[in-house]
Amino acid sequence: MQNGISNRRHRRDRSETKTPRQRRSPRFLWSLLFGFLYFIWGFKLARVRIAYCTTTRLPTENAKGFQIAKVTQAFRSLGHEVEIFAPYRRNKIDQSFAAYYGLKSSVPLHQMGAVNGMAGIAPGFYGKKMAAFLFSRVLNMVLKKRKKEFDVIYTRSPELLPKIAESGIPVILELHRLPGFGKRLFLKSIRACRLISTLTTQMRQGLIDMGVKDIPVIVEGNGVDLHDFEALPDPADTKLSLSIPKEASLIIYAGQLESKGRAQGIPELTAAFEILLKRGLEFRAVIAGGPEDVRQRFLGEMRESLVPKVTMLGQLSHLKVPTLLIAGDVLVYTAPKTARTYFIRDTSPLKIFEYMAACRPIVCADLPPLHDALDESMAYFFEPGNSESLADAIRNVLDDPETAKKKALLARAHVEQFTWEKRMERILGAAFKS
Repeated sequence: MQNGISNRRHRRDRSETKTPRQRRSPRFLWSLLFGFLYFIWGFKLARVRIAYCTTTRLPTENAKGFQIAKVTQAFRSLGHEVEIFAPYRRNKIDQSFAAYYGLKSSVPLHQMGAVNGMAGIAPGFYGKKMAAFLFSRVLNMVLKKRKKEFDVIYTRSPELLPKIAESGIPVILELHRLPGFGKRLFLKSIRACRLISTLTTQMRQGLIDMGVKDIPVIVEGNGVDLHDFEALPDPADTKLSLSIPKEASLIIYAGQLESKGRAQGIPELTAAFEILLKRGLEFRAVIAGGPEDVRQRFLGEMRESLVPKVTMLGQLSHLKVPTLLIAGDVLVYTAPKTARTYFIRDTSPLKIFEYMAACRPIVCADLPPLHDALDESMAYFFEPGNSESLADAIRNVLDDPETAKKKALLARAHVEQFTWEKRMERILGAAFKS
């Protein structure tokens, strides 16, 4: 053993007499050089330069603006470069895009033209179509001039496709609705797409049924920012601020009361509350959402017996929604009985992913698209439009809190795969895998 120690010392002593140049072999230096070049080369391949193009006024109170903010923030978090191109419109919101949505870092936002719904020329639907067309022409000129600065165009506005495709930049289309008319023009315009990402499995099948075969089509529902659910106030303090007793069972709905003049299932929800009262259940409920005129109408129509039990908060800032949700004992996503394609094919509600992230029991209308995100092990489903079924589901949650908690924990674990970063990473990966 002494000999062994002596030999190692001898070898170490000899190596210490070498200069740095002698100790570093040419092979080591070449390996270092190639490793550095590989790192730089790989970094450039990984970074994508994205032009996000939209017809939406930004910022906006609508959910689509929030979704755009989260998508572009996710691109930045993944290390990509992104710029937003949107039409300029008069806006009562005086905050910046980043401040309004609480973004960690600002995203360059280019607002071009002045297309305020073309109200004086063609109001309503036709005004919006004309405004989108004029904006797309301006956008086309800008993108052609800056063609070498972007690797891909990302859009959720199919009406922009005919013009932005002329730029020669590959296009990723995030599709939120299938067209009800103008299908021939739609099918022609999507030929320029490198990839189409639909919100639901049913939408993807709808595209296939329309004859879309040569363009890759994937399914990616909406997402959630789990950081929004960190370091939130104590739920007891939230209840106190709403004048709700700490021990009271709290049922929450957070979302639009109506969309484009169409009900979102609120009458069925209040009817379920009446049923629960008749059954002797003690509870409190909060309905948070707008528009304000619709909220006022529902307040006026509410039965007198529900007035002390139900609080209608109106539209909440997106930044305040997580605080409200974690105070709930039951989170409800309701829907009317309808054959509307929005509910049975096209919907991927942001609130569902937020409910899952809140780790609270979910009572959910049994709509086919929602099964892309949830199943019976994670939520309680009820028949859309059926107030009795909805009341039964709420009662099941409150009567068996242990089972409800297990479902909520499964939903919280499952939603980890639906973060905005993971979602956008999968979409870009599908677009550039070749």
